[in-house]
Amino acid sequence: MFHSASYFIRHRSAAGAALICIALCTAMPVQAQVVATYDFEDGTADGWASFNGATAPVSTIAAAFTGTHSLLTSTNATGASSGPSIQLTSLIPGATYQITGQVMLTSGEAATNANFTVLRSDLGCSGGTCFDTVGAFQAPVSATGWGQIGGTYTLSTTATSLVLYAQLVGPATTQSFYLDDVVITEIAGPPGGPQDNSGIATNFEDGALDGWTSRAGSTLTNSTADAHSGTHSLLTSSRTAAFDGPQISVNNKMYNGSEYSISVWVKLGPTATQADTLRVSIQTELAGTTSFNTVVNNTAVPLNTWVHLTIPNYSMALAYDPGQAFLYVESSSGTQDFYIDDFQLTFVPPIQIQTNIPSIFQTLSGFFPVGAEVDASDLSGPHAQLLTKHFDSIVSGNDMKWSSTEATEGVFKFTAADAQVKFAQSNNMLIRGHNLVWSTGAQVPAWVFLESDGVTPLSAANTADVALLTQRIQNHIMTEVQHFGSAVYVWDVVNEPLDPNQSDCLNHGPFYQILGENYIAIALRAARQFAPAGTQLFINDFSTTDPNRLSCLIRVIERLRKQHVPLDGIGHEMHNHIDNPSAFAVFDTIETLHWVFPNLHQQVTEMDVSVYLSSDNTSNYGANGGTVPAAILAQQGWLYENYFKALKNLKGKVDAVTFWGFGDDDTWLDSFPITRLDMPLPFDIGLQAKPAYWGIVDPTQLPGFGLSFALTSQTGSKNGRVWKITASNPSSGTAFATQISGLSLEQVRGRPCRPQISAPKGGFPVALGDVAAAGTANAQFKIDFSRCSEDAEFTLKMPWSSAIYETGNLVVTHLRD
Repeated sequence: MFHSASYFIRHRSAAGAALICIALCTAMPVQAQVVATYDFEDGTADGWASFNGATAPVSTIAAAFTGTHSLLTSTNATGASSGPSIQLTSLIPGATYQITGQVMLTSGEAATNANFTVLRSDLGCSGGTCFDTVGAFQAPVSATGWGQIGGTYTLSTTATSLVLYAQLVGPATTQSFYLDDVVITEIAGPPGGPQDNSGIATNFEDGALDGWTSRAGSTLTNSTADAHSGTHSLLTSSRTAAFDGPQISVNNKMYNGSEYSISVWVKLGPTATQADTLRVSIQTELAGTTSFNTVVNNTAVPLNTWVHLTIPNYSMALAYDPGQAFLYVESSSGTQDFYIDDFQLTFVPPIQIQTNIPSIFQTLSGFFPVGAEVDASDLSGPHAQLLTKHFDSIVSGNDMKWSSTEATEGVFKFTAADAQVKFAQSNNMLIRGHNLVWSTGAQVPAWVFLESDGVTPLSAANTADVALLTQRIQNHIMTEVQHFGSAVYVWDVVNEPLDPNQSDCLNHGPFYQILGENYIAIALRAARQFAPAGTQLFINDFSTTDPNRLSCLIRVIERLRKQHVPLDGIGHEMHNHIDNPSAFAVFDTIETLHWVFPNLHQQVTEMDVSVYLSSDNTSNYGANGGTVPAAILAQQGWLYENYFKALKNLKGKVDAVTFWGFGDDDTWLDSFPITRLDMPLPFDIGLQAKPAYWGIVDPTQLPGFGLSFALTSQTGSKNGRVWKITASNPSSGTAFATQISGLSLEQVRGRPCRPQISAPKGGFPVALGDVAAAGTANAQFKIDFSRCSEDAEFTLKMPWSSAIYETGNLVVTHLRD
């Protein structure tokens, strides 16, 4: 496969600046010097060898860019990632190189693209290996002339070996090409000193331009006509082009390999007549080559409105010559005036996971394995470190689904999933398979439901179509489960088949429309036939705590059992919300299924807890740069504590618990049901433990843990006695939203009477609010004991709650008026 530049940038960044600490912008400039050239004029391959099945490269006089010789090779049969290669042995860690070469296809070959790639062995890479594209772009090449490939390449400081190879991009068959005049030039040395991570902040309140300059002749004016905050802003007028706008030098402020938060507020100027689109970009120059890259994407800016252009984590992946780096604001088209204000460039420290906190899976090892959903970005850097510390099982989020493994009929690709399986096996992790047949047709290629012509939809009325879809299901399942073999111990064979709104309780998706409910049996029987003995076969579905859905699930299982369809277990997705379902509902669902089907395995398969109410499809805590309130995160932590208390009480009835992700920096809920900030997982955006984690591992660390109540005084006359109830919070975190739910007196001695209790204004519940760490709060209740005898005694019962899910009951006996 071709490894794109974005793959390299993401994984280099994921390894973290703490690991590679590339700071080329402050490097001492060096005189560009050629460190290697390959022109093949001596009639040999100059040490170049075959890479990934390409033919052995040979020096030839059939063509040459300069001189009389070049290197001739042919790609492998699929054309993927193959060509001539050379070991790079003398490059300097942290230095930046220009690597270029000339490529021409042999006569008759169809035009395509080409590039250089470096196969890098590095502890910071997934499985110890990264594929780094050299330069930012693929180059077009043909048989009619030479095309230059390559670009700049910064060498990781932790690499153990490097293999440079040239490849064609796109062909699915063998193609031959020439390579000539490969030149490797060092253009910047390793970092020469510590980074300046102080950032930049400008608000123009001093009346000056604060370091901003015009890009192409526009006029910059410190203005008091409008401002996002304060009284000043910067107005850009008389623009000559869309790219003409204010720019600020980030020389020695942004460094290759580091991450930054970038924020600026913009508003269209007084002469603007229509809405516009603005963005933030960066310009750099290295060795005579100028590059332009988008930092904050095109953002709609209405008239008369300040709009926030921001990116919280921009990975700087650009080296530059001293003084040659500028951030700037531009429009996508047009030259309307605009203001900017409150600009901030902030260094984001590299993520370092907490190594001194308990492991989730080790803490729960006496109950069940604990897994996490993963993708390619989780297999290296701090994500991989966090994953292996806290989880002993994985499930692929998307890379085992039909659209990923068989996008074209009969052409199977398992590269991404194989990497995840290899990672899991090397770290002694279990592997769940997800999923083989998705009932709704989601992430199933369109061809699955079309006849062989690729146009005509399959029909249930056509027996040949029924047979064709049946065969496709069987073939897909056979190929996939046999590919992964015993590495996968359980498969979600059929995903989300339920629909309580249908009389037969089944989702009437595209599989059902052609095969009826028999598609479930076809899939499960195929999985049993082709999967290794002992592989568990599951149905996986959501909202199983809903009584109607649970009833449907039971009905469907009973029908399958009557047909002797193999089924080993049920997966409960558990995409929960801050208000639903309750921990009791989770417990009751699993307990009910165990009682009805005692031999059926059960797992929680996709757990997360949205910080939004189940009925809320509009709120966004992250709007305008906000974040989820600490009170909500505490509430979520206590809810996780309730859930895992229930799950631990189901020991022996729950086989495993798997989270759908593990860090809030990568969750599907950031884009569902709308685009917004959600924080549903145990670790936050910076991969640090949050209350959700502590609720799972050690509830004594939750904010407000140990909150207690006491009757601290009884004053006043008998007909107006005042009792003061005091809440004490011994923890180091706030006890949020603390309240007294009710108060009652149960008489245990004396002539029967009924004291009259008056709650504070507003009645029950009585809100005490947030009780600070090591703080107290109280409420007073007036009680009329005038109708009670002197020997009357009572028991006080007072239920209370904090953060909604931390609950208790104050009980005080032998009380007298």
